Amino acid sequence: MKPYANLKRFSDNVNFISRNDPSLARAIKAIRPSSRVVLDGSGGFNVDLGGGALLYPGDARESAERQVATYRQEPLRLCCPTGEVYFECRELNRHIKAMAATMSSAPKAEYQGPFAGFAVILGVGLGFHVKNLAEQLDVKTLVVIEPHDELFLHSLHVMDWKGLMQSLARKGRDIRFIRGPDLYSQLILLLRGRDNPYLDGSYIYTHYQTEDFTALTQRLLCDKDLFTINGWVEDQLLMLRNNTGNFARPDFYLQKSRIPSARVLPAFVVGAGPSLDDSIEDIRRCRDQVVLISASSALKVLLEHGIRPDIHCEVENSPGLAQVAESLAAKHGGLSDITLYASATIDPRIAPHFKRAAYFFRAGLGSTSLYGQGADSTLLSNPTSGNTAVFGALSLGFRELYLFGLDFGARSADHHHSRHSVYYTYENKDEVATYTPYDFDLSVPGNFGGQVKSGYVLNWGRITVGTAIKAAGMVRVFNCSDGAQIPMATPMAAEALSFPPAKIDQGQDVDNAIAALVHCAEPQVDRGQLAGLAERFKAFLDLCQARAKEAAGPIPQQAIIALCDEIIGPLQALETADRAIYDTLISHIQAMLGGAFHDASILAPTDVEESMARLTQGLADGFRQLAEVVETEFPPLR
Repeated sequence: MKPYANLKRFSDNVNFISRNDPSLARAIKAIRPSSRVVLDGSGGFNVDLGGGALLYPGDARESAERQVATYRQEPLRLCCPTGEVYFECRELNRHIKAMAATMSSAPKAEYQGPFAGFAVILGVGLGFHVKNLAEQLDVKTLVVIEPHDELFLHSLHVMDWKGLMQSLARKGRDIRFIRGPDLYSQLILLLRGRDNPYLDGSYIYTHYQTEDFTALTQRLLCDKDLFTINGWVEDQLLMLRNNTGNFARPDFYLQKSRIPSARVLPAFVVGAGPSLDDSIEDIRRCRDQVVLISASSALKVLLEHGIRPDIHCEVENSPGLAQVAESLAAKHGGLSDITLYASATIDPRIAPHFKRAAYFFRAGLGSTSLYGQGADSTLLSNPTSGNTAVFGALSLGFRELYLFGLDFGARSADHHHSRHSVYYTYENKDEVATYTPYDFDLSVPGNFGGQVKSGYVLNWGRITVGTAIKAAGMVRVFNCSDGAQIPMATPMAAEALSFPPAKIDQGQDVDNAIAALVHCAEPQVDRGQLAGLAERFKAFLDLCQARAKEAAGPIPQQAIIALCDEIIGPLQALETADRAIYDTLISHIQAMLGGAFHDASILAPTDVEESMARLTQGLADGFRQLAEVVETEFPPLR
């Protein structure tokens, strides 16, 4: 075996890749490889991993050809029929059930249609298999996942990546590389993109087995609900109505960017996790030396113990939270000494109970696109109210935070919140005994050692807190919660806390923070702007309905692909031209088109005309009824 390098090909490839993926190009240039490309006596390529170990059993090109040929005989493909989703997605679930009934008697093919949106390729190797798959699979996008940059580097000496990418681009196809940490999250973001309706039937190809690739494949096959839908129309329209209601009431504050000034006092950020019950007396002991910030359900717990926060945080749009605020105000002498810091999409009945309201914008919402007008928006306030409270404290300028009841998990699934929270005060005790708001299907390190039960949503929240702390910079955060370990937060026993007398009144410190926000003394709702938005919603959904009625073709899968492209194109254009419509409709329409693509992909070639007529009429009906939902649940224009 002798070393091999092709510096001309390497340079051409790197220069071409740098135009589309500069971070990959920079990473490759920085590599000092411990392995090397080699040639055998017959001129066959391989990778010497060190110590005589080779990546391939023989010539890499021949090995790739044999592997692809074997894969083609029985390819591993995703099956993503659009089933019922969250119960709140009423219109989408109605459409899905209606389409299932409509297509139930249509004859089915023995094999699924060959086209798919993606080929997920695990392992780059020397790249020969990627070229073979590109030539043999009918897909829009090849996704090459490789955690080891060194193998990318070696392939650039051997494979004509530049030629392959140019050839794909000429045919409207693409190739994307995923590398670095958290491969799965990167993949989910890609699969949720433009070609998401074509996810069904996507190919999964493993070039070499590793523990990471095996785990990723299992998650792809088991967790596909996570990347087929991430929102629904009714919820988006509710948030648009709520935002309109909040902004129609004058005299509120708006956070358009993070406050640069620092607060004087430390802040206690309190969530309603199960460990809060053991921290109440330490919170009470330190109350006069800190600014106290509560997160949603924690407000009730604090008030029940005679502790009143300075700032209360909310993120959810549920009407039930308005009833909770009303109940707490009536029981505890009002809330008019507490500042509300909340998403602009909360129920408009909440804010009047508080001293004042300060709103921030959440990212990815149609309401934010309409009302944000260039203001900062954030994903760091999601997914829990605890995330909102931490984000609020950091963005209002607090530089020293102590976290209580932000457990993001539980030692026992039966004790998932504080015993004094709303979750344990239902009248129906049987419901309390059986209701668990989260799936506890993960174990994560505990803040004070051991393991804590967690789940997808809770772990997402835990990681997001760490991201928010890191993004803030120059802050000190201490986690006093007996729950999950939080990145960037130092464990601290609550009983060890001790503070000097406050240098400033808590109210003054909060007032200084609120004064740095934008004060909106007048309503911020333009009825003409709303009316124009309603008209554009109708025009776009009319277009979708018309396209569905016109769709036809002798090959069902190709006909639906053409239809989807005619809708996806205008929908993607809205991402920049009319983002409020895009954010409101994107997930719902992706699910509708994905269902139609699945149905078309499994139709038998017999009775194509009748089956396609049912399919396209059902899709057209879905767009018509979606338009009716938008019209009915749109904010009042009077």
